[in-house]
Amino acid sequence: MPFTVITLKKTPSSLRGDLTKWMQEIDTGVYIGNFNSKVREELWKRVIENVKEGEATICYASRNEIGYDFKTNSKDISIIDFDGIPLVMVDKKEKIKVNDQAKLGYSRVAKLRKARQFQKQTKKSPSYVVIDIETDGLDFNKNSIIEIGCVKLYNGNLEEFATSIKIDHSLPKEIVNLTGITDEFLEKNGEDEKEALRELLDFIKELTIVNYGNNFDINFLNKSLNKHNLGHIKNQTIDLMRYVKKEKIMLENYKLETALKSYGIDKKVPHRAIADARLTYELSTKVNFFKEKIKKDG
Repeated sequence: MPFTVITLKKTPSSLRGDLTKWMQEIDTGVYIGNFNSKVREELWKRVIENVKEGEATICYASRNEIGYDFKTNSKDISIIDFDGIPLVMVDKKEKIKVNDQAKLGYSRVAKLRKARQFQKQTKKSPSYVVIDIETDGLDFNKNSIIEIGCVKLYNGNLEEFATSIKIDHSLPKEIVNLTGITDEFLEKNGEDEKEALRELLDFIKELTIVNYGNNFDINFLNKSLNKHNLGHIKNQTIDLMRYVKKEKIMLENYKLETALKSYGIDKKVPHRAIADARLTYELSTKVNFFKEKIKKDG
């Protein structure tokens, strides 16, 4: 029978005592045992019922791509399955401010956040970067980028980039209502557009770019890059909508929120760059035609 490992943090001492009946505590809060899956599930059920305000994580052997699986009750961790490879994203909530309608803001110091790496060692994972932007209008010749958000999958690591950009004019009321972004927010948290674009280029490097509704984001970015003599995006780009249309030919429409629901992702699109990039990344892990494409290219 394979090993099972359970780690506990800030849990009642009574729970720790229960675990020692089945497992050996090899370090503070770290328990290891050797038993069948039925015992494992019953133990984990007991842990979850008694953990209270603490945190618990279990890791055990599994017949999947990497040979093991894990569960956790941590509110700061999201487990994402990418074609059989479990990835862990650490959600540092203190660095992301949430307004009344799940409107996101963030500190400039929180632009990059690395997730823990759980990847198959004998098989290289696909690598790509999801980009989303928010603008103060729809015309890239007249309007400006006000937010950029990216989620990058690189060799099994998830990283994020997020920034807001100062503009020299007031935001239209409809943009404020749609996004929750205000002039005051941009004045306080925004940075110079040229610097933001330089950081973006450094983050995406030469990775394949994935987004939903390709032309809009790329046209805006290239217009701004050219304005600052930073060239233009030469990366391969993939419009995820194209692959959704191949798989879901009977959808009422192909808005991002509609596509998400069709793949079992029942979440609102908040129209904030980093939040929408996360949703698009999550969608990319569900679209089979896309996964085949990126695996073949990678």
